[in-house]
Amino acid sequence: MTVASLAGAAAFWLTPSPQSAFAEFEIPEVDGEKGSIEMEYRGAQHWGFPRADEDGEIDALRQSHEVEIQYAITDYWMVRVTPNFEQPADDSIDIFTVGIETQVVLVPRKGGSFGLAFMAGYGPSDWFVDAEEPDEIEFGPVAEFANHKWLLTLNPRLVDQDGEFADQEGLGFEYAAQMQYRFAGHWSAAAMAFGEIEDLAHSGPFNVQTHALGPSLYWFSDADDEVGETKDDVRKAEWSAGLGTLFGLTSETADVTLRATLRMEY
Repeated sequence: MTVASLAGAAAFWLTPSPQSAFAEFEIPEVDGEKGSIEMEYRGAQHWGFPRADEDGEIDALRQSHEVEIQYAITDYWMVRVTPNFEQPADDSIDIFTVGIETQVVLVPRKGGSFGLAFMAGYGPSDWFVDAEEPDEIEFGPVAEFANHKWLLTLNPRLVDQDGEFADQEGLGFEYAAQMQYRFAGHWSAAAMAFGEIEDLAHSGPFNVQTHALGPSLYWFSDADDEVGETKDDVRKAEWSAGLGTLFGLTSETADVTLRATLRMEY
């Protein structure tokens, strides 16, 4: 059975305000397995903040952490909860949001060449914290394309703000993408990309959006020869860890981000 996740926090949807860290740079998976539990920690350290606004304030993160816990009710339906901890510039680390999310598998990959799922999540801004931020609803597909040792994951999402602090005229847009190559039994290398446009009705030029990309290295406790192989039927805990660097492509994105993940599947 599978369980996925004990490392840097969050699910595809959590609070993407200007200081959000793209849900801690999550790369979701399509498949689930009935009764499985997944836990993942995703964390990030950020350097090179955007310039201060006219009031001298910097709306950016220094650290961000998320812990995602997922349970598969069936092979085709999973639910997740994700507390998110953030340390803004010149402030202390504290819980920022708690999000809930569901995922429905439309086309299971199960070691094949293609898989498709649909994700939806809700992020209330006032759970555990008194944040003057809008509630957010996110939704979008997760698609996987596998070919022997290669695995491409795409996760575009639309974001709708709600509540008294909502300031969107249109929907927002976020994306996560990763191309992974299993170059050895326990090891993979990957190229990642993450981005956000807060309001598609007023997207502005590219430089006022947030976009980042960079490499990552993963270690897996299971030694599959190919990314697309199916796992054994024997139930066992499986672990993975990742470390990567992201480089900001715009002035609204942190110059450099160190991303770390730790994941347990059971």
